[in-house]
Amino acid sequence: MFIVIEGIDGCGKSTQARLLFEWLMENGHDVLLTAEPTRNRIGIFIREILSGSEKADPKTLALLFTADRYEHLENEVSPALSDGKIVISERYFHSTIAYQSAQGVSREWLNDLNYFVLKPGLTILLDVKPEIAIKRIKRTETNEIFENRDFLEKVHKEYLRFDDVKRVDANPRPEIVFDEIKEIVSELI
Repeated sequence: MFIVIEGIDGCGKSTQARLLFEWLMENGHDVLLTAEPTRNRIGIFIREILSGSEKADPKTLALLFTADRYEHLENEVSPALSDGKIVISERYFHSTIAYQSAQGVSREWLNDLNYFVLKPGLTILLDVKPEIAIKRIKRTETNEIFENRDFLEKVHKEYLRFDDVKRVDANPRPEIVFDEIKEIVSELI
């Protein structure tokens, strides 16, 4: 099974992905926890752009994310699924569509660009209010180009346009959010 955890910066993706990974492992499942951007050369370059140390226009960034995604699928996700593992990915194609649409790139163009993606068995959208996400971000040491309230409000609206995601209220404490995620995943495994 391929599970994706999505949402705006500060929604709790890393926390919930890690909790899900640990819970599935404790319950005897073979699990791969991964993320986009990846740690390969393309992903590292994307992280440099996100940190502000390199520049790229929105379409170029979308192309880089998509190239990274292709490598991710070929080298990590598909082999793990073939080995019978459950794969949890923090971010996937929904992120590219939501973030780059919020930057003004055509949603249709972004969908076409990601024609090759493997559809996840479950995509969980951690739905958090942008003002709460910003408070969470300020408690961390990251400082990425997209981490401002006005932009995250645009991204949030783009995420809410997807009809192939399971929305989970991510405003409460992480334990409460995770209880809902466990319930959703339990029904599928």
